[in-house]
Amino acid sequence: MGLRGTGAQVSLQAEGLTSMTTIMRSHKRNSGFTLVELLVVIAIIGILVSLLLPAVQAAREAARRTQCVNNLKQIGLAFLNHESERQEFPTGGTDPWHDEGDTKFAKGYGWMVQILPYVEEVALREISKGYGQGDLQLDIQVRKTPIGMYYCPSRRQFALHINSGGREDCSKGCALNDYASATPANALDQNKRPTQDWFWQGVTHGNVVAGKEYFGVIVRTIASPPCKSKDITDGTSKTMVVGEKRLKINRYMLGDWHDDIGWTDGWDPDIIRYTASQPGVDNDDGRDVGYDFGAAHVAGFNSVYADGHVGLINYNIDLLVLNALGDRRDGLVIPTE
Repeated sequence: MGLRGTGAQVSLQAEGLTSMTTIMRSHKRNSGFTLVELLVVIAIIGILVSLLLPAVQAAREAARRTQCVNNLKQIGLAFLNHESERQEFPTGGTDPWHDEGDTKFAKGYGWMVQILPYVEEVALREISKGYGQGDLQLDIQVRKTPIGMYYCPSRRQFALHINSGGREDCSKGCALNDYASATPANALDQNKRPTQDWFWQGVTHGNVVAGKEYFGVIVRTIASPPCKSKDITDGTSKTMVVGEKRLKINRYMLGDWHDDIGWTDGWDPDIIRYTASQPGVDNDDGRDVGYDFGAAHVAGFNSVYADGHVGLINYNIDLLVLNALGDRRDGLVIPTE
């Protein structure tokens, strides 16, 4: 009896172990993923990532555009401080490629150098005075120095154009920029096109004389007297001073004929753009954009006005309206945001 009882107990224990093993195996199978389940999970993750990436990119671009707007606000404040201290706005320089012009400071650098004391770059402004004394080595030192505020982060953080030849010595690099002041056409025809070349007014380099009329806030040095607040008869909140300049995407880090000397240039499309030219988004098509305003932003380009406020200008703006924004005294008062 004892043996049979023991056998029965062993049999029962064996059956119990078999049942436990079966349960464990079943549990183990249930706790894993099948290939189909795994593929479904991967597909879901892929969909979530694809939905998330545009949102992340949009958030980053919004942050970059905010920084771009802030740069223009600081530039606008610098203009106002310059005008407050000197009773006039800065000027745009006289000639491009200022190595070939008169080494007198007033004929060389444009507005981006002139506002250096008001954008916390006093030391750099002091070095730049050496150019007025004919010190080319000091000039080279200045022109190769990037200024963060002069770049739109949607496009580039900084860029140096290096070229040992050409009109300007960029052998050590010329630091580029993304903003330009506005100069208008003095008159447009019935098709809203400029009646002549008002940007150069027949003189590109070396023979600029007083008496030429430039009606932007930033005028061509020597050709026109510096603009004062009283000269902005259209109203400071209605007159554009500086905006983003249009570039070719594939030339961002290389420079271009209109983006090669950079922020130390004189009267040249590097730092001056034309409000009688239709603006547009940066691209790589065959059209020359050297006189255009524009940006890497999809909706439009940012600009700062003579009162210091910043607004967005749509690319499809009527050319008559854009030119009126660049002209301080044409009497065409245009609503702005």
